[in-house]
Amino acid sequence: MLIIAHRGASAQAPENTLAAIRRAWELGADGVEVDVHVTKDGVPVVIHDADTARVAGKKLVVGRSTLKELKQLDVGVRFDEEFTGETIPTLEEVLAEMPARKYLFIEAKEAPAAQLAKALMPIFEQHPKWIANRQILFMSFFPDLLWSAATKFPDLTLLLLLDDKRRLPRRIPKRLPSDSLPVHGLGISHKLMLRDEEREALLSAGALMNVWTENDPAMRDQWEEAGFDFLTTDVPELFIAPTPLLSK
Repeated sequence: MLIIAHRGASAQAPENTLAAIRRAWELGADGVEVDVHVTKDGVPVVIHDADTARVAGKKLVVGRSTLKELKQLDVGVRFDEEFTGETIPTLEEVLAEMPARKYLFIEAKEAPAAQLAKALMPIFEQHPKWIANRQILFMSFFPDLLWSAATKFPDLTLLLLLDDKRRLPRRIPKRLPSDSLPVHGLGISHKLMLRDEEREALLSAGALMNVWTENDPAMRDQWEEAGFDFLTTDVPELFIAPTPLLSK
């Protein structure tokens, strides 16, 4: 089971910043998860909320602001003075920091589907191998955002986010993607308990399974034994074994 740093190493650095993402790579995380909104001028930027009030102390609505306006905000100093000057990164800047053989989970926040697909197109076109190798996983609570991106990038790996089992079809298909569940896998809240038969049916159908946001390392074995491929956490340092010192 691979360990994914939620919004980067967000317990050690300001969430969704390059500092948090770099720290996740330093810790040895297998991947990072980031949230994406689109600016007024059509640039995908990495931020969780629809506005900047919580992370910057000044409210700008992302979808009504230009990249230049957003870049003027400091989103690091409120976390710690050490991170003074951190800005909201673009998705392209995050991809530029991505090491080989690592994973990037992109959560699309609520946005007009066509606008989001158009904004992502030139970025995804630069990284066809990462998409083909399933190193980029595109996920959302909103199916229309997933399917709109998939029409432009049919090889893109899609995960439907779930925090309510009522969003699962009554009968899980024998193979994913399917008409009733046209995604490659699920991202499931750690608070959501699937029945054994539901989980086994999903695994049998070839579903990729990601649990979020699990911060208790004592639960690692349970999720791994349940067949989950990925575990997303705020504290990857608690789930990653330290590299043993080489004997002299």
